[in-house]
Amino acid sequence: MSHHSQLDIMMLWEVFLICLSIWGIWKVYYDWQARKKFRKQIPLLEEQFIAAADEIDKLFSNDFYFSFRDEILFTTKYSELRKLVPSGFDRLGLTEALTGHIARFVATYDDIKAIRKKYNDDFVKLESDRYADFFHMLEKYPLSADQVEAIIRDEDNNLVIAGAGTGKTTTIAGKVAYLLKKGLARPEDLLIISFTNNAVKEMRERCLRFCQEIPDAEKMEVKTFNSFGYFVKRDCSKDELHLAFDGDNQAAKKFIQETFYRLFVEDDGFQKKAINFLAFFNRPERDEFAFKTRDEYIKHEESFKNVTLDGIKVNSKEEMEIGNFFCLWSVNYEYQKHYPLRPEDRAPNYASYHPDFYLTDYHIWHEHYGIDQQGNVPEWFSSKNGFAGAKETYHAGIQWKDGIHKKYNTTLIKTYSFENRNGTLLSNLKKKLVEHGVTLTQRSPEEVLALVKKSEQFEDFIGLIHTFLTLMKSNNNTPAEVSGRQNKKRFKVFMDVFTPIYQEYERQLAGKSEIDYNDMINHAGAHFEQGDFKKPYKYILVDEFQDMSMGRYALLKSIRKQNPGVKLYAVGDDWQSIFRFTGSDISIITEFEKHFGFTNKTSILKTYRFNDEILRVSSEFIQKNPAQLRKSLSAGRVAITNSFEFVALDVQGGFEAMQQAKADHIRRLLRDVESQQPDASVFLIGRYHHNVPVSLEEICREFPGLSISYYTAHRVKGMTCDYAILLDVDSGTMGFPSEIADDPLLDCLLHEGDSFENAEERRVFYVAITRARHKNYLMYSSTRPGKFLSELREVCGYGKSEEESAPRCPKCQGVMVKRKGGFREFYGCSNYPRCEVKIVKKPGD
Repeated sequence: MSHHSQLDIMMLWEVFLICLSIWGIWKVYYDWQARKKFRKQIPLLEEQFIAAADEIDKLFSNDFYFSFRDEILFTTKYSELRKLVPSGFDRLGLTEALTGHIARFVATYDDIKAIRKKYNDDFVKLESDRYADFFHMLEKYPLSADQVEAIIRDEDNNLVIAGAGTGKTTTIAGKVAYLLKKGLARPEDLLIISFTNNAVKEMRERCLRFCQEIPDAEKMEVKTFNSFGYFVKRDCSKDELHLAFDGDNQAAKKFIQETFYRLFVEDDGFQKKAINFLAFFNRPERDEFAFKTRDEYIKHEESFKNVTLDGIKVNSKEEMEIGNFFCLWSVNYEYQKHYPLRPEDRAPNYASYHPDFYLTDYHIWHEHYGIDQQGNVPEWFSSKNGFAGAKETYHAGIQWKDGIHKKYNTTLIKTYSFENRNGTLLSNLKKKLVEHGVTLTQRSPEEVLALVKKSEQFEDFIGLIHTFLTLMKSNNNTPAEVSGRQNKKRFKVFMDVFTPIYQEYERQLAGKSEIDYNDMINHAGAHFEQGDFKKPYKYILVDEFQDMSMGRYALLKSIRKQNPGVKLYAVGDDWQSIFRFTGSDISIITEFEKHFGFTNKTSILKTYRFNDEILRVSSEFIQKNPAQLRKSLSAGRVAITNSFEFVALDVQGGFEAMQQAKADHIRRLLRDVESQQPDASVFLIGRYHHNVPVSLEEICREFPGLSISYYTAHRVKGMTCDYAILLDVDSGTMGFPSEIADDPLLDCLLHEGDSFENAEERRVFYVAITRARHKNYLMYSSTRPGKFLSELREVCGYGKSEEESAPRCPKCQGVMVKRKGGFREFYGCSNYPRCEVKIVKKPGD
């Protein structure tokens, strides 16, 4: 280092030390002045410090929980006082008592978060001991330590995460009893909410039983969200109110259907828009090029009905649109009519020839080819007949077909998938038809309406309208608000049809002074917001909080806005959030603090319902989704035998054969149950109502000692049995998990959920396998096992099933399953008839 550099550094140090000295002198002077000023203010401030000390004594008296709101009120109230206290205040010669007050105030104020946390932890232990006898006498069995802590914690926002069978109802009723016993609230200060009438009935009975020695306990409000909303709306309404359609969804759908018919006939504009949607936009778009395997494509297509308005079943959405075009323009056609070939043209590589469409009045053939503008085909298309790849195979087929029509001098019109992509498919088809002399005559509205009424998709369409309306109102939205969220063509076409029906629906309700369930909640929130309805609640206690919708959330927020001091006590289980299709938003529980502010979170982790194996398997299964909240439950019982049994149905034949096999297996399983527990309760659980065995009544009569009931997986939530038999745990659209996707039109109304595959269906399946105390039997088709079965077998440690080890179809990657035909066995693809691959089993194999 040079001499000049050393001098520069020394000079910098000197400047730094001078500045530091000046700052130190200034700081000493500033502190002296602050102490001097503070000393003069003491006569005026002494009462404030004494009041603060008294308030601290009350906050830390061990009589009550110290909430976050209390902390904020304290720090806000005394923030200016804290700023006046200088360092070294204890050297000002103040009285010992005053110095002690100031010291305690400063120490408490500066470290209040940590002090409050330790105080509350100690308070929970102290209160647990003080009320031990009270908590122990509430139920036949003493409450768990988790339940007691969840009851005593009394934060402004309390989230209790309670696993399946851990005693949610008992915990809420215990909280109610504790609040009333301790005098924190009167019965009329409480609002207790659950989601169903049965749950409310059970909750009220439990609360009254726990509070039987408390005066006026019957004055507590225990309601569903709907009934509470109706109570508020009725109180604020001048007119007598009625429940729309008597709360019957089928009656509401019938009104929507009749409204559609009337608008279709009376309104030409509506008629055109409705025909446009039903004929060309009813099915969501999905590019064939987006699929990876033929098996994936087949399973997707099974989710939809590719049936034209005139009742012709076709193979794809694009063919359905073409068929609808022919139908609407009165062009007679046959689908996949056999094209007769001479012997020399019946090449084995192409088998018999069936073009896509044949226009019978004009002897015109039509082929629709699945290629893009570069001539590429989807990657799941297969190559065959010695060609290098799928593209070469497909184009060789196109050339062969062109050659056949040229040789036989027949007329061929061609359309392509890329035309559908760029929106020119039907306009190009119309142009080609006109060029070939085809007369296009539009069907009359009466004819089209008759076809629509008979259409296989019409019932689904009415259901979509009803679901969209329900979800939209559940979110307290209007068509105008929703329309601004998307600009996709299909969405706009749908809204053109939906909006007039919605307007007629609202007009119907207004004209009859009727409100639906969503109105009850939305209007109640508005009445609280506007001050029309006032009720000084101190506590809101909500059961099954995982089922909250945005409309219900808004109602809670409006109540709290009117009553800033009201405390929210929410109990739920995100693992059992299974009502997304009704507007349930799982983020309201998984992101609870983001929605409501500072929250105390407690967990109830000991289940009283099922044994440790069901606990382990179900917990590991549900937590494969990383978006679910992590929980480590414990069970009070140890499994004596295997708690899961996988029952494969190897059946060939139609519906009757499958029903007979299902009934026979159910009988076998019930005999097994009967041998272990002659008076057991048994739930038969299916994904849908149609999964109920046709011979259920007969089966019930054969086992009079057993209590046998059928429930859907949604309906069974909250219920318990000794043994459960899960039916039809198969793959497919109506299987378990169901592979019916929500229509993308609903995306703007439903919460995003999470990106984990089958997230909602996984929770539905979790609910189904956590109903039984002792054992779950899972019945499935050996040719179509549901995707959750392999996961469950792995978690159970049972290894792969025979179905999982089966070979895959070389064409579509479906499962090759053993079948019998004639006098020999063979392996056929599980996607039959969409895939007809067969492998003959040779003698001795």
